[in-house]
Amino acid sequence: MTKTIFACAVAAGALLMAAPAASADPAPEDPYGWNEYRDWTSGFVSAFDPGAYFDPAKTSKRLVVSPYGTGRPIECRGDGHYVWPHDCRQYDDNGVPHNLNAVAVPVRQLFVYQ
Repeated sequence: MTKTIFACAVAAGALLMAAPAASADPAPEDPYGWNEYRDWTSGFVSAFDPGAYFDPAKTSKRLVVSPYGTGRPIECRGDGHYVWPHDCRQYDDNGVPHNLNAVAVPVRQLFVYQ
């Protein structure tokens, strides 16, 4: 009787070892899309705009130093609610993305076009 149970256990183990593994896609790193690129142009103001420092509607926006100012779309990762905007980029006239690097400024966020 024990030999029969042992033989069944070995056979079941062999079948389980030979069974193919599940081929499900791996879980995405960002299932809710909180780190996708989004248009954040309205959250920026050119550092060369005089109103950026005195206009109450603009003083809460991030500063950008770019040859395009805010005339070209600015995209950042993050939804602004769960994930703070980061890893920003701006496209040039040829559609090539350029990084906007954050610079440590004590007053407010400053991004520089590269």
